[in-house]
Parts: sequence; structure tokens; C-alpha cells
Amino acid sequence: MRQRFVLLWSVTLLLTAAAATARADAVDTFLKAEMSRRHIPGISVVVVRDGKVIKAKGYGRANVETGAPATPDTVYELASVTKQFTATAVMMLVEEGRVKLEESILTYLPDLPEAWKPVTVRHLLNHTSGIRSYTSLPAFLANLRKDYTQAELIRLIAGYPLDFPPGERFVYNNTGYFLLGMLIENVSGKSYEEFLKERIFQPLGMTATRLNSRRAVIPNRAAGYDLAQNQLRNAEYLSPTQPFAAGALVSSVRDMAKWDSALNGEKLLKRSTLEQMWQPSRLADGKTHGYGFGWAIYDYQGQKVVGHGGGIPGFSTYVARFPEHKLTVTLLANLSGVDSARLAHGVAARYIPALAEAEKRAARARAEETKKSAPKEDPKVTERLRALIQATIDGTLALEQFTPEMRAQIFPDRVREAQTALKSLGALKMLTLLGQTEADGVVTYRYRAVFGETTLICVMGVNREGKITQLALSPE
Repeated sequence: MRQRFVLLWSVTLLLTAAAATARADAVDTFLKAEMSRRHIPGISVVVVRDGKVIKAKGYGRANVETGAPATPDTVYELASVTKQFTATAVMMLVEEGRVKLEESILTYLPDLPEAWKPVTVRHLLNHTSGIRSYTSLPAFLANLRKDYTQAELIRLIAGYPLDFPPGERFVYNNTGYFLLGMLIENVSGKSYEEFLKERIFQPLGMTATRLNSRRAVIPNRAAGYDLAQNQLRNAEYLSPTQPFAAGALVSSVRDMAKWDSALNGEKLLKRSTLEQMWQPSRLADGKTHGYGFGWAIYDYQGQKVVGHGGGIPGFSTYVARFPEHKLTVTLLANLSGVDSARLAHGVAARYIPALAEAEKRAARARAEETKKSAPKEDPKVTERLRALIQATIDGTLALEQFTPEMRAQIFPDRVREAQTALKSLGALKMLTLLGQTEADGVVTYRYRAVFGETTLICVMGVNREGKITQLALSPE
């Protein structure tokens, strides 16, 4: 009996190992195919399950010119993934009683405009402040290479009125996290980088993580790229002084696995504090929005995800945590405009059977849709969509075409992100109507859009007044 038990146990171990190998191979196949299709120079990925690293690997090149390979130790710019570190630092100060979430930000930063007094720390954390985002200003966009002091950058937006009463809406806002970095410095008496280094990076052994500097020699640093007409080129220079606490950290996936481990326990914050950061935010009208403190909370194919992405010239990043499966995927790429969320979700689907099945169902549905006869197309609608896409690429998209709700959601940050992504895909070759529906006075059109070697699904909603209620592009 004992021999039989040992034999069965050994067979079970072998089958488990074989399944793990198959999943790892499936990830390799998926990412290599996507890199080839999207012309991505390099990707590093880490998968953590139950607090253990089950895959850490690099693909392609960290530097195309030198031929340096991408590895788990390659250092990428994190872009807006930085926000989760900034939010954690703020909540450390909250736990210590040095910062209060409902307190006006002028309590901690008294030199800010008096008009911002109604804005609280909570409003900055969950993007409901109403303060103008500096990354949307023409003066900012025209001076990407400029090194700003904090005071200079705040002066860019100080004269603008609040876009809406604090707490009324969610509008993604880099100014909020820039101000949170300043708050951390004022309250702690240390620089943002020193505080994070002493309180987070050193205790967790995150030796590759730091505030970006173009002058510093950073071992294993990846070069950043973008695409123009499917031709790879070095990305535009952006002064690290500009993203600051909203997006200026660099790290490796090996370090990010240590970060994930800390989030699974209480190494940095109490569990109750972390749960608060991972809850949707409540707006003034009682409705909720799927963003907490430095993290987005959403459903993907029926699975809850706590995640956040980032995009900055030369880099695209994503962290996706699937709490019900105790699985986290961190994916870092050295190309602008990559749909890093889709890639991270795709990696997760190789480990979560329910996600894999959902992807298969979606693929079958698309195939069935393709088999059906094409709906009757209105050339005027198609031409309007084509013009909208081109205006997005050219940076000339007119606000007047959209409903007020849509303007609040997409202008200016979402439009700028879409512009960066679409520019990397090449010219729009074809628009094909897949279907249309009508409900509550809104006609929703669904198109297939072909750019170079990339195919996207475009959804556009138009109300009775001809205003656009929805405009979304996603990978097919």
C-alpha cells in the first residue's frame, strides 16, 4: 500500500509539473506572437501565485541598438504604475496620524491656490479633485524636455478654476498625484524618493526600484521606443521632473514580485488600509466609480481585478491582481502605446481556466459574427468615424461633437492616450461595419478598424441630437 501511495504521489507531481510547463509554454507562445504582431522590442513579465513566483522571464530586446536581451532584471519606466507606490506612502502617513483623508490639501500644502481649499487628500487619491491636469495643458505638451521645479509646474495650472466641484466626478488626473508627492515631502521632511526608499524599497529588498533620472547610471536600464509607420525609433525624451510622483519610478519585474508579496501581507500597511485602497470610490451623488487609491477595480470576463497601467514615451506597463485566484501578473514593455492591460490579461488567462474559457467564447462569438451577412452601411456614419479617428491622431478632436458626459470622461487625458496608441499603428486602412443597435434614443455602431497589421474593434454611440455618447477602440 505504501509503495502504491508513493507511486501515485509521484505521478501526481509529474502531472502537476507537466501542467505548469504547458502553461508556461502557452505564455511564451502568446507573448512572442503578440510581440511579432505589434513590433514590441522587449517585454518582461512575472507571474505570482499564492505569494510565490511561478514565472519570471524576459522576451526580445531591452536595447535594440546594443542587442541587450530583456530579462526579469531589466529596468523599465513604470509610468502611472508609480501611483500605487505614492498612494501607499500617503496611507502610511494616514496610519501614523500625520495625514487625514478628509482634510483640505491646503493644510499640508499651504502655498497652493485658495480656490483649491475644498479639495481633500481623498479627492487627490481617487481622481475626483476637479483640479486641472497639467498633462493636458498646451504649455506642458510643448515642453516635454523641460526640467520643472515643483513650483513652476504648479504655476502652470494655478490660474485655472476647478473643472467641477470636488467629489462630483471621476476624471483621471496626474496633478493630483504630483501634489501627493509634494504632500509626502512636506509632512515627512524627506524627499519623495528618500521616503519611498527608506519605507518601501529598502525594507522589501527592491534594489532596482528608484526615481528615474536621465543622468544616473541605472544597471539593466531598458531603452524606450515608439513606432512611426511601423518603423521603430527611439522615444521622445520626457524630463522625469514632470511625471514625478504621478509616474517617474523605474523598476524590474523581479522587484515588482517583491512588491506584490508585500501587498499580500501586512509588511507595509494594515490589511484594513489595503482593502480601503482597493474599494471603488463613492461620488457626491452616491454612485461609485471603479477606482480606489492608486488602483483601478474592475471586472474582466467575470473575474474581479485590482490593477493599474501606465504609459509614458517609450514604455507601457501593467499590474493585474486577481484576488480570488491569488494570482498577479506584472508586464513591462519598452514600446509606447502597447495595450499592456490586454497582454497582462492574456497571460493571466493561461493560468485561470475561467478566463481561458471566456476568451474562447469571445473568439467563437467573433467568428459567428463574421459569418453573418454584413449589415447595411451608411457611408456618412463611416466617414464620420473615419474623421474622428484621424482627428484623434492629429490632435484636433472637437469637444462640441460629444455629450458633456463624454467630454468629462475622455478630455483631455484619454484622448491624448488614444492619440499616442493610434499613432504607433500606422495609417487607417479599412473600416467595416459589423453591426448596429438602437436603445433609448442612442444608435450604437460597431466597426472593425484595420491599421497596418493591427485590427481593432471600434464602438461609436450617437444620440438623437447627433452627439457622440460613446467612442471606444479595443483589440479584436
